[in-house]
Amino acid sequence: MKRMTDRQLRSAFNAAGLRLTRQRLLICRELAGRYDHPDVEHLYRAVKPRMRQMSLFTVYRTMNALESAGMAWRVATWKGHARYDGNVETHAHFLCEKCGRIDNVAAHDACREMASQAQKCVEGSVRRVEMMIVGECVACQTAAAGA
Repeated sequence: MKRMTDRQLRSAFNAAGLRLTRQRLLICRELAGRYDHPDVEHLYRAVKPRMRQMSLFTVYRTMNALESAGMAWRVATWKGHARYDGNVETHAHFLCEKCGRIDNVAAHDACREMASQAQKCVEGSVRRVEMMIVGECVACQTAAAGA
């Protein structure tokens, strides 16, 4: 989720038919400031100190609402945890199979081309195309080489 002003967030929520509560605003701000593709538990632990009355259930509901509204993407499930990305622009992801790290891959021409070609391959409308590149990150490779 790109950094938005409170007014822009309110407009986006209203357009999606959702109310922008203090809890949702805090969760949106947290997601927009992160690039590690957090799961709900990580988001909850990050926002809980700033809003004591926040519940884990509220974070789950908010992430489901953001996903349904197209304001966040459920990126991958790694070891049973759904991860989220606030960047809903066309781009790919790289998932390290060893540590679970997920990195954004810049929206090169190949990603954009795949998204535009997808519509030609299906009957119906395409909302988004997901591209997940799976392998081993440099940190895990270095650790394995050093062991």
